[in-house]
Amino acid sequence: MLMTTVAVTMSALAGDLPRLSDGLDPGKQNYAAQKNLPDLPEPYLSTSPEDLGDGLKVGQLDMPGAKEAVAAFAAADKAGEYADMDSLLLWHDGKLVFEYYNRRGRVNGPHYVMSITKTLTSVTLGRAMQLGLLSVADLDKPVIDFMPEIDRAKIKVGVDTITLRDALFMRSGLRWEEKRLDMQLGQKHKRQVCFQKLFEQTAPVTRESKVYKYIGSDPSMIMMILDIKVPGTAQEFIAEELAGKIDATYCWEDQPCGLPKCGAGSNWTSRDLMKFGTMVLGGGKWQGEQLLHPDYVRLILDTGKGDGYFYYFHNRDKLGEDGKIDFISGVGAGGQYMSMFPDLNVVLVATSHNKGQIDRPLEATLKHFIPLFRP
Repeated sequence: MLMTTVAVTMSALAGDLPRLSDGLDPGKQNYAAQKNLPDLPEPYLSTSPEDLGDGLKVGQLDMPGAKEAVAAFAAADKAGEYADMDSLLLWHDGKLVFEYYNRRGRVNGPHYVMSITKTLTSVTLGRAMQLGLLSVADLDKPVIDFMPEIDRAKIKVGVDTITLRDALFMRSGLRWEEKRLDMQLGQKHKRQVCFQKLFEQTAPVTRESKVYKYIGSDPSMIMMILDIKVPGTAQEFIAEELAGKIDATYCWEDQPCGLPKCGAGSNWTSRDLMKFGTMVLGGGKWQGEQLLHPDYVRLILDTGKGDGYFYYFHNRDKLGEDGKIDFISGVGAGGQYMSMFPDLNVVLVATSHNKGQIDRPLEATLKHFIPLFRP
């Protein structure tokens, strides 16, 4: 009886997409600003999302079992099972078929995405490759070959062996005794000067040190190279050639060294994250235009690499209630997801402000929705 009541209530709310209050600038909705958003008085849920003319085609979540699954999800989230989830969107076979906002979720409000910022740094690299500013072959070239201001005579042994692919796999081998040294140096030094200091103060880079370590300096190296290679600045390139191409509503802040933040620090609407997710799943195309280099996207989507973190995407398989499923994701602390399920032609986007419960949106999706898309 509870499931039926929840489903009817949610359906009745589906006509009013929650939006930011008048006077709030979406472009200034950073992490701090989002803390001031009041929770929605009621959740918004639609199994027939509204066509907003934003490039996302819409459809219906109407396969057998969908009503029961949606009602069960809504009841579980209301009970707090999925912590502080702000949005959950699902795309299937070319169409947005499910849209849910609660708490701080707003259709036009950028949400912090934490480490999905790294993922979108990789997507920006794919855009630069498609424009011929960099190539797939460049992935195996040393990072410092792209930084003309670096004084090689002063850097530590082995730094010249760090390739773009090393940085994209979080295997640069850069190590410092002092915690967060990269951020401290960024307060004093800008762009390549900051990297000069980092390369001077790291321990020697060896084969043994080139193991996976999740650090912010690796994506910052990729962003530094983009800043050097693209016309104008990296921030201007993002605005014109990434966000601009999908008409995104976003807020991407700079780090002290002058580059866009790339460990965390960007904010996007859930629908815009969905555009990026479908773009990657579609081989780098958006509305028929090849925005990302197809060879680079194939590397991202190659599940033959096994489980791990490659090109700032997580390659994983997960055991749900109906069996194992492979997926490729951008994942951010607090429960941020941009996940592609290639075998099902499904994309998940979720945002949350959870504390220490990063897996909750994925758990909700695997439990309630993924079984609907199984053959």
